[in-house]
Amino acid sequence: MARRPDGAEVAAVVQRVFRGGLLGGKSAFQPEVAAWTDATASDLRARFVDRPDTSTDTFLVKLRRQLADAPDETIVLAAELLFVNMAPLVPEQIGLPKKLEILREVLSWAGRPLDVPPGLETALKGFLHGGQGFLNYRWAQFQILVLLVERLAGTPQPERKALLEDPWRFRDLCFAIQDSVGHKKGRAQIHVLLFALFPDTFQPIASAHHKHEILKAFAEELPDPSGNDDKDLLELSRTLEVQIGRPVDFYDEPWVGRWREGAVQHEQRGWLVRGHNVGGHDVIPDWLGRGYCSLSWREVPEIPGGATKQQIRQAVAEAMPEATAQLRGAAAYQLHVFLTEMQPGDLVVTVTPDEVHVGTVQGPPAYDPSDGVDIARRRPVRWATAERPLVRAGLPEKVQARLPLPPAVYDISSVAAELAERAGLESVVAEELADVDVTKPLEFPPVTHELADGLLMPLEWLRETAEQLQDQRQLVLHGPPGTGKTHLARALARHLAGPDRVELIQFHPSYTYEDFFEGFRPVRGDGGSVVFDVVPGPFKLLAERARNDPANPYVLIIDEINRANLAKVFGELYFLLEYREEPITVQYSPHDPFHLPGNLFLIGTMNTADRAIALVDAAMRRRFAFRRLSPERPPVRGLLTRWLHARGLPDTAAQLLDELNSRLGEPDRAIGPSYLMKPGAARPEGLDLIWRTQILPLLEDQLHGTGIDVEVEYGLDSLRAALGPSDPTAGSPPPAVQP
Repeated sequence: MARRPDGAEVAAVVQRVFRGGLLGGKSAFQPEVAAWTDATASDLRARFVDRPDTSTDTFLVKLRRQLADAPDETIVLAAELLFVNMAPLVPEQIGLPKKLEILREVLSWAGRPLDVPPGLETALKGFLHGGQGFLNYRWAQFQILVLLVERLAGTPQPERKALLEDPWRFRDLCFAIQDSVGHKKGRAQIHVLLFALFPDTFQPIASAHHKHEILKAFAEELPDPSGNDDKDLLELSRTLEVQIGRPVDFYDEPWVGRWREGAVQHEQRGWLVRGHNVGGHDVIPDWLGRGYCSLSWREVPEIPGGATKQQIRQAVAEAMPEATAQLRGAAAYQLHVFLTEMQPGDLVVTVTPDEVHVGTVQGPPAYDPSDGVDIARRRPVRWATAERPLVRAGLPEKVQARLPLPPAVYDISSVAAELAERAGLESVVAEELADVDVTKPLEFPPVTHELADGLLMPLEWLRETAEQLQDQRQLVLHGPPGTGKTHLARALARHLAGPDRVELIQFHPSYTYEDFFEGFRPVRGDGGSVVFDVVPGPFKLLAERARNDPANPYVLIIDEINRANLAKVFGELYFLLEYREEPITVQYSPHDPFHLPGNLFLIGTMNTADRAIALVDAAMRRRFAFRRLSPERPPVRGLLTRWLHARGLPDTAAQLLDELNSRLGEPDRAIGPSYLMKPGAARPEGLDLIWRTQILPLLEDQLHGTGIDVEVEYGLDSLRAALGPSDPTAGSPPPAVQP
């Protein structure tokens, strides 16, 4: 009854590694290595589970420290468990090259040469989307696998074999392991492993929430449910397969439309609500004692729960006719959040300068002015921290940054699960909300030899550049024209983030904050009329994409960044470049605090011939790392010669360019090799055309007013005469790529 042929193929290989290892004790990667023994599993548990690395380094960096000096058996077991963890995931989550790279990195720590056998590589193509948790909580999934293998390896062989053949006993063991660790962050691993080992019994679904929603949507097909979601799903799939005569995949139509429509009606969210200073009073003690939270806007009378944005805007306009448009907009936004967007089951948080309280919304809004209008608009809340508040200073730095004393109500879904877990509310946190872990360090894929070879640039220089970008999050590539700044920015960004998560914009003198971030723009209104509304720009749109996908990097390339008035374009956003995650009030949406997600990176390019880098203001210098590309030094020096020789072309053009730059003298006026990195430049007539139509006009512009005759001083005839006669078909060996 296994669904998805590719899923069955991957499952078969996972069974070979996992079940075969536990029943035979041998490694599937290297059969002579006894990796799946009780002693090896205990050693891995002692290193990884018993000595957790709480640093902010990446999973692999921490794992390497934990496995330092480990025997080969332990290292091989770790690699094979990572194989079991990653193999089912689709390329959209983690591609085959990246999976192999991770596995080979771990295997390289052993004292002997090891690799993933070719016969197992095909299983790494994946078949299932594991959800955000698979990327954010690899440590938790690995923890579950380590403890599970240790328990099974320590069980007598007959009992172990029975457990590995009985899907329901194995399921019970998995969830007993989960209960023993005190959290549910590895639960997606359990669901995926159950399908991989028992594809005829379990569904290829990584989310417990999805399983529950499917059963809710098809409840009429199960008149007598058992209460065990996996058993009920098995019964449901059998029932449906009898009806239609073929296997059922609940992620395909028509089935997915029946359950996902209801599942997305409301996804759990987290809200920060101000109670510390409401009308000059601290109302939090009353909230905690009587079980509610409230939103003021005392001027606005009762509005029913579930009101639309338009209904709320109208009520606010009538109640606050003298208020500014910005103030009315803030009131309407916050009231809509509190009355309509906030739903029972959502998490709610309130803060003082020192304490944090967490609870869950228990019901719809109500209006009771008997205690005063400032606390009349209420939501019932079950507070989990009334007796023991969380200490604000003890929270992770990124969580603290998302907990300002808010304007009134503010979405903090990205940190709500962390707060709920600390408040003892983990059991009520929806899986999708728990999967967003803002405290996890983001992992860039490593810079590879393939990237360096494709760019003809030193590997170490590219690695340093990627490290600078990861550390600083904002980077400027600067240099004279033709040094390949934009080409390099695009290639590096696509390698680090993937082509679908890279956007490019170009600044110019008339570019504004409204173009970049958001501003009023004419849009089509009701009845076909034209009205002005706040429209987001490319920076805000990409920030929203990044915020909704925290496990992946996003890159915004700003070409010719120094051609705009940066202080005017960035405005208050300069603050966010230095203080990520901290919300600020923005000009056109003051009611909706904005923060810059930590997984959004900026790469600017700057042409130093247009405007000297010294003119860049200090605010930008402090917030961006700068990386120079100059024809007279690596990585650009010798680039044209390497490019020509890689194509079997003579290096005449490179010699002429070197002579030109030597005559120009000033590094910022130098001409980069990109102008000549074209096949036509290898032909005399093609080189002459490029020189006359691109290089000389650029020099005339740069040297205007100096009295220099550009054609005489820098024309090809003058440069060729200086170089002397040469064989146009000959070329010297290409210089080595310098580090």
